Amino acid sequence: MRTNILRICAMALALVSSQLVFAHDDRSIEGVWDVRVTVTDCQTGAIIRTVRSIQGFSQHGVFTETANTFLRGSSVGAWNHDSARGFSATYWFFRYKPDGTFSSIAQALDKIQLSDDGKQFAASGTIQDFDANNTLISTGCFVHAATRLSKPAPGN
Repeated sequence: MRTNILRICAMALALVSSQLVFAHDDRSIEGVWDVRVTVTDCQTGAIIRTVRSIQGFSQHGVFTETANTFLRGSSVGAWNHDSARGFSATYWFFRYKPDGTFSSIAQALDKIQLSDDGKQFAASGTIQDFDANNTLISTGCFVHAATRLSKPAPGN
């Protein structure tokens, strides 16, 4: 009986340990990323704008982002682990006119592919802008090229 309890405890400990390793190894997107964003016209591929951002992927699917332009606010949203190195994120942010007044709320849908070494990712997706009445006013496409800045500490 005591041997069985010890075996069960050892197996449980091994399972928990393997989950912690997986959560923080090179297959995880968790951490902070330096991202180069290129927004394009979905039909023509013409570049609309480029932005640089810092994106954070936290435990339990929390996504945050800030960009290097005063014409938009910080992003908040959620991310999911979809496949071995595949992830998705959905997030929102406010856009502002040059005078600082509200322009739109944007929703981004992002498909992410993590590199084999876990130090970079490439992503593509769509960005939709909605006016104050929640009417769709524009849709754009984007690509991301990202480099990892940090990983979470083990056990966090």
